[in-house]
Amino acid sequence: MRTHWLSSCLLLLIATLAVAQKNTQGISGQVLWKAGNFMPTIGTKASVPKAVPVVREVYIYALTNDKQVEAGEDAGFYQKVNSKLVRKVKTDKKGRFSVTLPVGYYSVFTKEEKGLYANLFDDAMNINPIQVQKRRWTKVEMIIDYQAVY
Repeated sequence: MRTHWLSSCLLLLIATLAVAQKNTQGISGQVLWKAGNFMPTIGTKASVPKAVPVVREVYIYALTNDKQVEAGEDAGFYQKVNSKLVRKVKTDKKGRFSVTLPVGYYSVFTKEEKGLYANLFDDAMNINPIQVQKRRWTKVEMIIDYQAVY
């Protein structure tokens, strides 16, 4: 009888978690580090380095335009973001993260020694824009590549 009760409780817990996941939305993804020479080569068997997962803090701001930031010394780095910080989350050792967010548009950065880093823009110069839709999880792959050569 006790085993049946435990099984029932476990099934109820799994069903509750599934419903909660279905009724939420946000961003989930992975942060990867690239360093070294990623230039294509012809006629050699040189191995191209691989992107590796890294532990980083991920900063999620309200959608941020390039006019709302104070740039750092190097391209892709920002010393100050003048829009609302919505959430901050840390990746696990495999570079993965997941964060629930309200429906909307966001800009996502990683925290580096030289400042906040993001190197993607849309055609309106919004920095690393991500859209969160109702009851959907937006998958992202963030590449930190300021020490990579292409």
